[in-house]
Formats: sequence, C-alpha cells, structure tokens
Amino acid sequence: MLSHALTSGADGAPRPIATRHTAREALPDFAHRKARILLAEDNITNQQVALGILKNLGLSADAVANGREALMALKTLLYDLVFMDVQMPEMDGWEATRQIRNPQFAIPNRSIPIIAMTAHAMQGDKEKCLEAGMDDYLAKPVSPQALAAALEKWLPFLKEEGGGVKEETPSASQSARTPHSSNLAHRSPPVFDRAALLTRLMDDEELVETILQGFLEDMPRQLETLRHCLEAGDAAGVARQTHSIKGAAANVGCEALRALAFELEKAGRTGSVESLKPRFDEVAEAFEQLKQVVSEDVPHVS
Repeated sequence: MLSHALTSGADGAPRPIATRHTAREALPDFAHRKARILLAEDNITNQQVALGILKNLGLSADAVANGREALMALKTLLYDLVFMDVQMPEMDGWEATRQIRNPQFAIPNRSIPIIAMTAHAMQGDKEKCLEAGMDDYLAKPVSPQALAAALEKWLPFLKEEGGGVKEETPSASQSARTPHSSNLAHRSPPVFDRAALLTRLMDDEELVETILQGFLEDMPRQLETLRHCLEAGDAAGVARQTHSIKGAAANVGCEALRALAFELEKAGRTGSVESLKPRFDEVAEAFEQLKQVVSEDVPHVS
C-alpha cells in the first residue's frame, strides 16, 4: 500500500511520515515570482511530471509539444524562461533554440534563458546544447532539487514582476552543469521504483496517482508506434520512439522498462532494426509487469 511506503522503512520499522509540506520545506518556494515559463516537451508523462514539480515549487508553465509550437508561443507571449526538450517531432530543441537566437527571428526576447532537458546524458550533449545557444542543461529524469537549482540560477536575474526582461545573466560556461547518469550495469533494475517517484514528486500522493494513470493510459499508444516502426524497418523511428519510452519510464520510476528501452534506442541508432523485432515482446512484457506491480502498490491506479 502507498500509505505503508510512507510510514515504514525497508525493515518495516515505523518512520516519520513524509508529507508534501515537509518535502517542500527543503526546497525554495517560488510562489512570489511572477515569471512566465514555457515548457517544450512532446511526451505527455514528462510534461505532467515537470508541470507537477513546478506547481509544487509555486510556479506554473505553458506546455507545448515541439519546437515549432515553442516558436509560435514565443512570438505570441513574452516569456521569462524556457525548459526545452532536445528530441521532439517536427522541430527538435536544438533547431528551435538556433532560431530563437537568430537575429532575424522576430520574437520579443531572443536572449530568453533556455534550459535544455534531455534523457541522453551522454558525453558531448552539454557542448551541443551550448553551441545551439542554450544556457543550461538538465539531465532527465529531472529531480525537484535540480529543477529548483536551475530556477534559482536564472529567475533571480529577472525583474520581480516578470515580463521577460533580464537585468543580467551569467555566461553559458559558468551556468552549464555536467549531467549525471545512473549506472545500472551491475544490478537488476526494479520493475517500479515507487520511492524514487515519490521523491521526484515531493511526496505528493495525488500527483503520483495522476502521473501513473496518465502513463499507463499513454504507453500502449507508444508501444504500438514502436511496433509499427520495427515492422517498417524505420531505424530513426525506432530510436526516436524508444527514446520517448525511456524518458517517460525513467520519470515514473519504471527502471526495468527504462533500461530495456535504452538498449533498443542504442541499437536503433546503429540501424540494426531487423535484430530488434523479436525484442518488442520483451518491452511489452516489461510494461505488463509494471501494470501488475503498480496495481498492487497503488490501488487507485489501474
């Protein structure tokens, strides 16, 4: 039961109840800020997680599904900060950023801080983001602490009433963080890491249930798209789709599914799609196992 997870340790001994209130006390409260934030992220689960963390930090954001929609939003409204996923359909985050920084592109604030968000966490990604004109870099799955640190770094340089006007910004070389990635090579990843999800969502039980429900409803569509890409021999599509599955699974603590999707993503980038077709059943089975575990651990989610 979810309530048991919050009131007992690994050995079953009672422990202090972690609540949304106590979880938020350890993080900055940005509720007094008037900043207008744009989130560019194509995966609905990743969108919900990022928006949920921002809400618990006292902020809200407008969400768009790709770089092209981000450009349209930036033309229409005066934003103060952009969280930009790098892999999106129609237009990725790198191209969107290059266009935003282009002096010929007509938006109110071309110098707006852009923080990259990517599940790659590979060597060279930070440099690629900075070369495209991004100001900072967060590796997914993003934690509340990392998101709050990025907000602390960039929002203080905005006028208190918001409106997209910056007084000063640190240089990109000073601001960019080195990504961190988990090394799962020497242990079997869990089907569902509930503790990690609770931590990421600041022990907001209602948000946990909302995120999980949305993930379970969306993943069959994601898997069907992957199956079509495999059948069509579309290596780029396989890499793109497994990347999306990997990111969403990581955000909700589905480590077994994340690790398997990551394997297929790397193989898809080599173009060897034919050998991956039999492995689709492994991905589907990992999702079925996840549904079973979630239904037992979080009864309100099905």
